[in-house]
Amino acid sequence: MVNRTHMSYRTEKTIGRRLLFACMAAASWAAHAADSGQIKQGSEIALKGASGQPACVSCHGAKGEGLPAAGYPYLAGQPAQYLIEQLAHFADGSRKQPIMQPMAKALSEEQRAAVAAYYESLPPVFDRDKLANLVQTYPAADTGAWLAHRGSENPYIPACVQCHGPGGIGVEPVFPALAGQPEQYLKAQLTAMKSGDRGEDTHKLMRHLARNLSDEQIAQVSTYFATGVLKPAVNVDVQQKGEVK
Repeated sequence: MVNRTHMSYRTEKTIGRRLLFACMAAASWAAHAADSGQIKQGSEIALKGASGQPACVSCHGAKGEGLPAAGYPYLAGQPAQYLIEQLAHFADGSRKQPIMQPMAKALSEEQRAAVAAYYESLPPVFDRDKLANLVQTYPAADTGAWLAHRGSENPYIPACVQCHGPGGIGVEPVFPALAGQPEQYLKAQLTAMKSGDRGEDTHKLMRHLARNLSDEQIAQVSTYFATGVLKPAVNVDVQQKGEVK
């Protein structure tokens, strides 16, 4: 159970400044504007492969929905700039993954941008409007939900939604959606960030935050974003009585 003692005003200001700096720096990057030709090029690469590499749909699904059973993430609706950055990290080896590294390296920068534009153009796998309006639905007894929406009393563990958007829908240009991603994938990424095996994110923000999460907290918040956030809302006022609104 997360201790819900209120953080001091000074601690909250410190967290706010760090997050504001990270978000402002990310937002300062130029937004990726895709045209129909670029999206078409990306679609062909995703569906047929390119440069001797297999098609993206082999692991990420016909519509970018991912393959949850295998732990492969969805790409549909993710910010293009985020996808471009991750492909670049795979290509230069700063993000390690045996399947993705050779595939990303084989693609040119133009091809990576096209693939990213294509996947951004696809509808997300969740109801964006519904999750964007998700308010006061986290059960007090659900540690994963509490971490996601309120964070921890630990000043280095702010709420996930402060960067990843309400309900974990993602925030352009570089904060990806978390809602509905495979639990196996989320847990693996947080574990890699905690250990330092993955540390290429903006200002190494996630590497720093994940280092303060326990293995149990990683498992709990991964489960919440994978499935819990998509469940019918629970009214906080009546949830202690076991009533679901």
